[in-house]
Amino acid sequence: MSVIEMTTFTVTKENTQAMLDARPGMVEAFRTDRRGFLSARLVRVADETWLDFVEWTDDAAWDESAAKGANLPAIAAFFGTIDEVVSAERGLRYDDAQDGPRRVRTIAYGPEPAQVGELYLPEGGGPFPVVVLTHGGYWTAMWDRRQVTDAVDDLVARGYAVWNIEYRRVGEPGGGWPGTFLDIAAAVDAVDGLDPALDTSRVVIVGHSAGGHLTTWAAHRGVLPPEAPGANPRIVPLGIVSLAGALDLKTADATGFGVVLADPNAEPPKDAPEPARPEAWPAVADAVGQGIVNLLLGGHFADHPERYSWASPLELANAGVPVLAVHGTADEAVPAEWSRRYTEKTNAEGGTARYVEVEGGTHFDVVHPTHPIWPTVTDWIQQKLDNRN
Repeated sequence: MSVIEMTTFTVTKENTQAMLDARPGMVEAFRTDRRGFLSARLVRVADETWLDFVEWTDDAAWDESAAKGANLPAIAAFFGTIDEVVSAERGLRYDDAQDGPRRVRTIAYGPEPAQVGELYLPEGGGPFPVVVLTHGGYWTAMWDRRQVTDAVDDLVARGYAVWNIEYRRVGEPGGGWPGTFLDIAAAVDAVDGLDPALDTSRVVIVGHSAGGHLTTWAAHRGVLPPEAPGANPRIVPLGIVSLAGALDLKTADATGFGVVLADPNAEPPKDAPEPARPEAWPAVADAVGQGIVNLLLGGHFADHPERYSWASPLELANAGVPVLAVHGTADEAVPAEWSRRYTEKTNAEGGTARYVEVEGGTHFDVVHPTHPIWPTVTDWIQQKLDNRN
């Protein structure tokens, strides 16, 4: 799969030849200036109406191009001939098999639109150790995997293959219980058979915020009862990294974690990304009055204690997978105490969990490759992938 940008526009007859003359220069400028640009195809659907199919490797590349706009003269010359943009849509192409290997590919692991991920391969022939990356955003549909692409770029530069996954979230069909958990399990297990260049014996999973919770939950899949969503994993990671993870769902439920989403105008955490799907916010805002965990698990702890025992890392028994939990003391969204309690409990049960507290660190500091804590994260990942303690 790859991302297709479909733009319908009109060009007057007087400007048609100028548009066609400017087209090769625009395409060449895209090739040299736009990461992830694959191809562009122009279709004439009426005398003055044209359909432009532009293909990108992944969502982030498409976003980056849109932000650049007409930054080069050759691109501006083409855009200058257009009379009106009628519509602009985005879709996913599902027939990439004949195109051969690529350094970035959008791949479906299930039939639903959110059941996709981007697979990034470093230079070389492999086999590459794998980092599965899981984004956060209160488990809701407003935020997606594009918020962690800086971390992707850093990890790929270190020689890792990165599988940056999407999953069904609260506010979209199938999100919540059990769909969100089934998707995380399926996305992680999809590493087995995803690409022959992957070393599936060397996998680490990294997640931020709500993704830190889902990542840490994934470490415990091996101790879930057979009837629990996500049980019986095919991929057992060598380690888990939780960055500002929400690891205590019982306390999160009791304290109304996430009620801030009821107010779309509330002050966001420092460096928080803009929502990728703001249109999903009203439905979440209307329903989140008793907290987001209530929506994630389909009820409060008193209603579904079994779900909380299966879904909250703090409630699960030690599974023997080493965990690194990193949390800032100035986290505005998720209390650091939740990560601290999880690591203390895991170690008390004979497991291996390391807690790193970042003095003054905010919610997004811990996922920024430029922050001083990042080398601690990447050193730990390398140790686990090298089978070192």
